[in-house]
Amino acid sequence: MIKNILNNKGFGDPKIQNFFLIKRLKKIKNHFLINKKDLKCKIVISKLLCKIKKNINYMKNKL
Repeated sequence: MIKNILNNKGFGDPKIQNFFLIKRLKKIKNHFLINKKDLKCKIVISKLLCKIKKNINYMKNKL
């Protein structure tokens, strides 16, 4: 049962990961619109987008 829940190297289903990553991006978006010069925010956004792209490519290759 645990193997079914934690597939993809222990990180769960990529679809579920993308859901939570996009949810986190929406929260950060409001902060970024107010503080456009915030470097930490830019770095976090770029990391999240990179993770989402990796998950999408993984799902495409899995098909």
